Amino acid sequence: MLKVVAVSVAVVLMIGSSAFGDVLGAIGQMQNTNVGLANTVQLLQGHQAADAIQNLAVCNDQSSTRACGAMAGQTFLANLAEIGHASGDCAIVGVLQGLTAVGMQAQAIGDCCDPKSQGQSLALAAEQSLLKSEGPGAGSALHQIVLREDQGAQNPAGGMQESSAILGLQSSNLTGSACATGAVQSEMAVTTVQTQSTL
Repeated sequence: MLKVVAVSVAVVLMIGSSAFGDVLGAIGQMQNTNVGLANTVQLLQGHQAADAIQNLAVCNDQSSTRACGAMAGQTFLANLAEIGHASGDCAIVGVLQGLTAVGMQAQAIGDCCDPKSQGQSLALAAEQSLLKSEGPGAGSALHQIVLREDQGAQNPAGGMQESSAILGLQSSNLTGSACATGAVQSEMAVTTVQTQSTL
């Protein structure tokens, strides 16, 4: 679903930019970013503990200028953390985590007083699953999410700007004594879409 949203925005931008005629490509910029993280921790019997930690930062930056006063720039920033922990004493404990972020940006800026168009989409899907059965045990999962997209453009006819940001925290915990069975399921999904043009 997330990839379909990103592609559909790109199609809308390309269709909308056909009105640019000869000025299409005076400045043309596009960025696509796909980020995915996954953790799996599985304990089967015995006395044991395990941790899985991932921290990822991604930054994409584009800028361009033209002799006739047209300027365009766009930036994508992601800072994602995923932490999973499980411990048990003759317990079956499972910790599953998944995190996906998708960003798309596109700009077509004409020279002088020609048309301008820009669009962006930002999407996030995060999931956590904790399971415990049999002996005493515990599991925990944490997602920390910072996503941001910025676009700015101008030519002598004026300027335009768009920004999208997603900040998220997802935390799950499960603790149980012997013979206790438990499960925790947590899901989060966000999609933002923006487009604008001057003709």
